[in-house]
Amino acid sequence: MANKIITYFVLLIFFLTSCKTTNSIMDFGPSTSNEILENDIVEDAEDISRPRLDVAIPVFNSGKLISTEEEKSWNELRKTESIIFAHRLKKSIEKIDKFGAVRVTPDSNATSDLYISGEILESDSREIRLKIQVVDIAGNMWLSKKFKEKVSEKFWSDPKNSRSSSMTDPYQTLFDKIADEVAKKIKFTSSGNLKKLKDISNLRFGLNLSEESFNEYIGINKNKKYEIVKKLNEDDPKYLRLTNLRIRDQMFIDELQYNYKAFDDEVSKSYRVWQQQTYLELEAEDQAKSEAFGKALGGILMLGAAVLGAYAAANSGAYDYNTQALGGAAAIGGGIAGASLLKESFKKSEEAKIHRDAINELGQSLDSELSSRVIEFEKETVELTGTAQEQFSQWRNFLKLIYAKENIQNDEININ
Repeated sequence: MANKIITYFVLLIFFLTSCKTTNSIMDFGPSTSNEILENDIVEDAEDISRPRLDVAIPVFNSGKLISTEEEKSWNELRKTESIIFAHRLKKSIEKIDKFGAVRVTPDSNATSDLYISGEILESDSREIRLKIQVVDIAGNMWLSKKFKEKVSEKFWSDPKNSRSSSMTDPYQTLFDKIADEVAKKIKFTSSGNLKKLKDISNLRFGLNLSEESFNEYIGINKNKKYEIVKKLNEDDPKYLRLTNLRIRDQMFIDELQYNYKAFDDEVSKSYRVWQQQTYLELEAEDQAKSEAFGKALGGILMLGAAVLGAYAAANSGAYDYNTQALGGAAAIGGGIAGASLLKESFKKSEEAKIHRDAINELGQSLDSELSSRVIEFEKETVELTGTAQEQFSQWRNFLKLIYAKENIQNDEININ
């Protein structure tokens, strides 16, 4: 009897535990539309509850520029890549949908919550290597890593990729990989820290406008990181003026996004042709070099054989005229064949040079200059000229003047 009770007890425990670990029959098959909606609402609620950091992606560092006349055209290409790489990383970051506004900026002086800077270490259409650093507005390093991607040999042989009208980017995998790495970092950052970063971002923008007005609210701690010293109340007139100018500054950078997008769109076809043609040119150049080396080596060996043949013929003695004649003929024949192969190798090397020249010419027509423009704000007008970086610097100086003028006006009102 006792054995039966124990057996029933074991079976009962097994049944209960299996119910917990085994899916219900209703768990199989597709979910209903309401169940999907409920899951989406839960995920969205988690995202909404967390502050979203704005991201600035300064135009990439184009890396070491070349000073020799023969290779200077590469510099223009690198400058172009520094813009379009930043813009394409922006699109990859936006696809993740874990951040606030993602903006390409002329440099790292723009105000944002998070910065993703990049340096081009190598880009030759076959391989791309980038150094990426992610730093927040407080000065904390989130990520410092080198990324690389090798373009598959099959990429350009695929008809859908080889068409110049196709927008498939052979480097896209790399930009998506970087975006995923950044997303992992934001995942483990608390909502409280995210909120602090946004507050620090506002105050650092204030420091840029007027250090005297905002240095009591923010400082640098012993770890050389920015921290909030005193809270700036949202109903403070100083906060309202700061917010007003910050919004206008963001609008200015948002307007730049149209320029960066237009630039990427404008050069994308030419750059894609460059990628495809350079890939083929480099492959052909490698083959040409390999053939040149093979022919040169063959020529040297045949010339060596000709010398040995002549030496053998000269030392065979007068007793064997036929051997001497055959040896001489072999030497002459070998010498002619060897010289011909060396001449062919020089021709192949010249081919390789033509390939290099063709690659260099492709970068000469690309330009990143912006047109000048006039902006009116707070009854003041400013004309911005030059590159995007120069225009942004002029714009920031303009905002400082606006803020200083407002302070003077407020002081006059208080005196009266």
